[in-house]
Amino acid sequence: MSIKRRIGRIIRANRTAKEAPVDPLATIAASQQQQYEAVDQARRSVADIAADCRRIELLLDEAKAEQAYCDRYAEECVARGDDDGAREALHRSITASKRVQALSRQYERMADQWRQLNGELGRLSLRIDESRMQFQALQARHSVAQATLGMQQAASAAAGSATGIQSAARDAERETRRIEAEAAARNEIAWSDPDSPQVQAAFEWLEASAEVEGQLGELKTKGNQPPRP
Repeated sequence: MSIKRRIGRIIRANRTAKEAPVDPLATIAASQQQQYEAVDQARRSVADIAADCRRIELLLDEAKAEQAYCDRYAEECVARGDDDGAREALHRSITASKRVQALSRQYERMADQWRQLNGELGRLSLRIDESRMQFQALQARHSVAQATLGMQQAASAAAGSATGIQSAARDAERETRRIEAEAAARNEIAWSDPDSPQVQAAFEWLEASAEVEGQLGELKTKGNQPPRP
């Protein structure tokens, strides 16, 4: 990729960053939280419908049981010749049968509604789970991108520091050489001056050395003399 294209990509990325929300990940997280809350509310609604279906089912079982009881009682009344009892039992059976039919229709409508809403809830939950996984992947990419950018910035800063250190080292090297050259020059000048401290110290050392050599010779001479009897 050419330098021009790279610079263009950086400019476009900066422009996009300025136009984007302050924290897009926080915006997505807030949106997902709203979705979770909506799904929880939908689950409660579906659970309420399921509970209503169960109550209707219990009422339907009671109505069927009453109808069956009335039919048996009417047969018993007929068997013992109690027509009035049989008529009353049959009226109650017809009423129970109508209630069974009404409850059955109501139960079927609510059961169909529950199945439809439960299916939609399952599909919605699946989409939200997929969205959650995509958001987690986006968060991971965002973290990696931030880490990469931080490393690049640190590397750039380190490169700048290294350049400064190398420049300072070169300056220190030049200054050290200048001081060494000045010291050598001063030392050479000092030796060329007979009155300089270095020259005087050298003469004193030579004189002291000559005296030391004389005394050493005397000690050797005394050491070579034979002992007195």
